[in-house]
Amino acid sequence: MQILCKALANLGLNEKEARVYLALLQSGKNTSYAVSKISGLKKSTTYVILDQLVAKGFAYKIPRYSQKTYKAESPEICLTVAKERLNNAQKILPELMAIKKKRDEKVSVAYYEGLDSIKEMYSQFFNTMKKKPIKDRYFLSFQAHTVGTPEQVLDLFDEVNETKEKLKIKSKNITVHHSTIIKKYLRSFKQLKKYGTEIKALDPNKYSSSISIRIYANYVEIFSHRHIQGVIIQDADVADALTQ
Repeated sequence: MQILCKALANLGLNEKEARVYLALLQSGKNTSYAVSKISGLKKSTTYVILDQLVAKGFAYKIPRYSQKTYKAESPEICLTVAKERLNNAQKILPELMAIKKKRDEKVSVAYYEGLDSIKEMYSQFFNTMKKKPIKDRYFLSFQAHTVGTPEQVLDLFDEVNETKEKLKIKSKNITVHHSTIIKKYLRSFKQLKKYGTEIKALDPNKYSSSISIRIYANYVEIFSHRHIQGVIIQDADVADALTQ
């Protein structure tokens, strides 16, 4: 019975609808009360489901009976109905994809503030990376110095770096050659490269920022360490421009 119910789910029936259809198929034609006894469902539930099966084309009412009597449609006809629905859905697929494309083209911006919120920002990053094959787990970034960065954020960076290594996420980074950066990293730049992290440290006179920017997939993440505030912009064009 369970196997048949799962098979009927492929035709668009939920578990209760499948049980009622099978009960009706076994009994030929019957009232909702009799079908409820066979299916093991309440009479009130069975009555509603029978009408749902009629609406879906899996059953029909037999006219001129003193009590409402139903008969199951043949499995062949049910399969034909399901195929017709699939064909109709495929016809409007281009229109549905066009609607999705318009939605995807809109720029989406999410704002994060406070340590817990920033952790959610990093969670989105890691969840996005997990969905990619290991070879495609990659991001670019402009890293800020850590002058004035709260200690709790510095501790969070250690956790983030550990997770990054576990997930084998590679990166290329531009940062400032500042003592706070050199001291904070657990390994030298040369050792970091072993884990897929490439860093180019620039003279503070040429580049020095308290804002970090990360570009990954179709996202641009902007993080103010000192104020524990972040913004994620989801837009392919913005991400592509900063990637270039």
